[in-house]
Amino acid sequence: MNFPFSTEKVTLTNSLNNDVCVEKIGNRFNLVLVASLRAREIAHGSRKLVNTPNGNIVSALQEIEAGLVGPEYLRKI
Repeated sequence: MNFPFSTEKVTLTNSLNNDVCVEKIGNRFNLVLVASLRAREIAHGSRKLVNTPNGNIVSALQEIEAGLVGPEYLRKI
């Protein structure tokens, strides 16, 4: 069966590795929840915690990688 997507591990950006973010949050499911919540906050006017010209989701992932946003964001859900 051919899948329309790759099942290989991918790097999110040149300097951002998804394994680092998973380690900071705990698991991939929670990473998606935290990153999407933070990206939504940025989209609605919240200030980015990292100085970057990137979009909201990449900025959220960079904040997670830097340790500025963590699993405590799950309490907001």
